Amino acid sequence: MQTIINRIEQLLLEKPFLRDNDKSLCTHIWYRELQGKSIDPHNYPTTDFLRLFAEGKVTTDATIKRLRARIQDDRPELRGVKYLDRITRQQDKVKKDLGYGNRQ
Repeated sequence: MQTIINRIEQLLLEKPFLRDNDKSLCTHIWYRELQGKSIDPHNYPTTDFLRLFAEGKVTTDATIKRLRARIQDDRPELRGVKYLDRITRQQDKVKKDLGYGNRQ
């Protein structure tokens, strides 16, 4: 598990645009995992990749997303630009739902 955490963390450092894009983060991880298996991702049939995925031989997207979130909780500097916007919108919605700010 530690190696996938390290790989995700390294990608978040190297490629800041991945901090806000789980789909691209997953594809980068899978690309590197295929290379680690001595597979050329450019010449690897999709059906073969799907078989690897179904057999659990590549990291699942849910695991990648969960670990990315954990890393960003521990290391705020690796949060994306959309993080603050998302958190602010969520806080505003909760405040509105609770009736804060509507007092006269």
